[in-house]
Amino acid sequence: MKEPARPDPLAAAHRVKDLARDLAQELAGGYRRSTRYMRLRAAVIGAWVLLSAGAIWASCPASGPTNGLDAEAQLLDGSIMGTQLLVKNGSDRHWTEVAFTLEGGFRCGRKTVRAGDKVVLSLAQFRREDGAAAPQDLRPRTITIECEEGRASLPLAAE
Repeated sequence: MKEPARPDPLAAAHRVKDLARDLAQELAGGYRRSTRYMRLRAAVIGAWVLLSAGAIWASCPASGPTNGLDAEAQLLDGSIMGTQLLVKNGSDRHWTEVAFTLEGGFRCGRKTVRAGDKVVLSLAQFRREDGAAAPQDLRPRTITIECEEGRASLPLAAE
């Protein structure tokens, strides 16, 4: 069986290049032959397109959520209540069956954390599986949040 003839890619590239050059020359010639009114009109439309594109680019966030839950965590140190953790649900969904875990296996649970809510957790609330409480001098560096909606590990930065 004979293979079908394939077009030469180099020749096709030259044809596209020639068409693009002809189109650019035609546009440039049309611009030179146009009246001042048409040139100003083209400038206004071009400025509108540039400003619109700039506004769309500026309104887009620089980065997406840093984790799947869109959670934020912060270590609140130096309070009269002892060391505390601030956890924020920055997403638009509620977290259900939430477990907060610090290094060393210390866990604390909540049934629900609503969308947009901030939760303050004291180190005294964290326990290991054997029932041991978290030491008061513990300075956790990370917190892991696990819930039915997903999982996220966050660094804990002091305020």
